[in-house]
Amino acid sequence: MSLYERGDVWWYKFWFNGQLIRESSKSNSKTVAKDAERARRRELEQTYNRIPKRGRVPLFSHAPDVWLANKAGLAPKSAERYEQCAAHLKDHFGKGLIGDVDANDISEYRSKRLAVGVSNRTVNYEVGTLRGILRQFGLWGPIADRVKALPERHDVGRAISFQDETKILTAATKSRSPALLPLIVLSIDTGMRLGETQALCRKDLRLEWKRVPL
Repeated sequence: MSLYERGDVWWYKFWFNGQLIRESSKSNSKTVAKDAERARRRELEQTYNRIPKRGRVPLFSHAPDVWLANKAGLAPKSAERYEQCAAHLKDHFGKGLIGDVDANDISEYRSKRLAVGVSNRTVNYEVGTLRGILRQFGLWGPIADRVKALPERHDVGRAISFQDETKILTAATKSRSPALLPLIVLSIDTGMRLGETQALCRKDLRLEWKRVPL
């Protein structure tokens, strides 16, 4: 390697594969010229050995938008869910490069989200979104084995809407079974689960009738 100065600009020259490479660093710093020479030599070595260049790694704040743009054809609800997950990920990782995210960072993110009361299932959705973003840039593979999904509860019911409740009660009034409507009303009013309702006995009930003024 040889560095020399022309005017206020440092140049470098070296031999590569029998050819003299002589280029300007376009800098008045000898240190910068030295780094530029190393980078240029490295670039030539990669080209000669057919080593593909890595794509430019963006800021994380931009990466989710790139990923979402490639998710065309999503159902509106799915797209909305991914956008919500991406917003939380941007808040946490947005100031760094996407290539800097590792398994420890993901563990820290999960702990932070769980600490504010977010469910395991929601955190898994968000980490799943992060997985898709990292895959988009070829960065998930090295950490895939170190990131495991959180356990989820699958016995949690879903609250029915007022419209659905009305439909159920209307259908029950048309049933031939005289016990169906009272059973459904009892379940709705008490919040008992299926097993509790099925195990209910007459001795468990104490009916108190109150006269309602007209």
